[in-house]
Amino acid sequence: MTHNDIGHINNLNQSQYEALKKCWIVLTDAICEENSKPIDEIVGSNEGDALFHSIGYDNPDVLILRWLRARKWDIDAAVQQLMETLKWRKESAVDNLLLKGENELNLDEIQTKKSYYMGYDKVGRPISYIHVREHIKDQFPAEQTEKFGIFSVEIGRKLLKESIETGTVVIDMSGFGMNNMDYTLVKYFLHLLENFYPESLGLALIVHSPLIFYSCWAVIKHWLDPVIQNKIHFLRNNQDLLEFIHPSNIPKCLQGNHPDFQYVPPSNEEKTMQKAFYADKQGRKIARANHRRAARDYLNITLRWANGDENLVEERKQATRDLRDTFERFVPYIHNQTCYHRIGMINEPIFNIAYQNLCERNQLNIVQF
Repeated sequence: MTHNDIGHINNLNQSQYEALKKCWIVLTDAICEENSKPIDEIVGSNEGDALFHSIGYDNPDVLILRWLRARKWDIDAAVQQLMETLKWRKESAVDNLLLKGENELNLDEIQTKKSYYMGYDKVGRPISYIHVREHIKDQFPAEQTEKFGIFSVEIGRKLLKESIETGTVVIDMSGFGMNNMDYTLVKYFLHLLENFYPESLGLALIVHSPLIFYSCWAVIKHWLDPVIQNKIHFLRNNQDLLEFIHPSNIPKCLQGNHPDFQYVPPSNEEKTMQKAFYADKQGRKIARANHRRAARDYLNITLRWANGDENLVEERKQATRDLRDTFERFVPYIHNQTCYHRIGMINEPIFNIAYQNLCERNQLNIVQF
């Protein structure tokens, strides 16, 4: 899905446009009520921080529209699910996971190569490859695998480019046996995608399905929302992947031209950089204050716009840019770099820029002292 598709940010009919405005009002009221605070104070609350952290680099309207489309433009249902998502992000410590990054995951599980990102499909969606044979049920604690899954979805959001809002999943079923079948995990991830990351899946390609899998599929398909079910395609062989993906973005293990995935660990320099950000309490405090100030400004302008002031459209666009810029400067203090930064799939120069500024500031303090 792109921003140009119907019901997306640049292609809303009048009723959808009004639903977006109404949704901002109802959502803000819900956060106020949850925290027993006036509007000016909800940024900085659990739900307020969770909302603006989860928006990340995106246009906030894009996030709201995901839930509106997923809930068939039922505003109350969309807000209810959004509130549940914000609470889930807090309870599941998603912010802590992003802060610690791969340090919070089981390295042995990452190195199974059961799941990884590699390139983009022909539409421009980032591709997640899943090799089911590498997942052995109960090999790792379920909590660790769930955390790995959440982290992967969050990484996928950083891989989105330009107007693309969804990703592609290639599920390689070669070598599948019943010891790989994990119904509990499948159910968990479906719940995750449908409720906490709606409208994130653009396409799912299942290749090399053995006969034994179809009895499993008969169970799984009943758990799927019809919208998701329509995005799933069973392919006969690797050749069929070429309809959707260029060979340069297909790993050699699936007869593509891209070298097979290898996990790249952090360098000593990266570890030093991250320790410096952890220790920079003052820098974190300033970056957080600037992001919260931008979030408050955005929310105040948005509510005035939502209540009928159409003259604020340009001012709101500027507030959106300010929100994104302050979030970017906040990133080194709340996120960690990943393997995908190291191999060049994710480009966030702010880590190096902020680290250089921090070193210069520390050097200046030493000289002054």
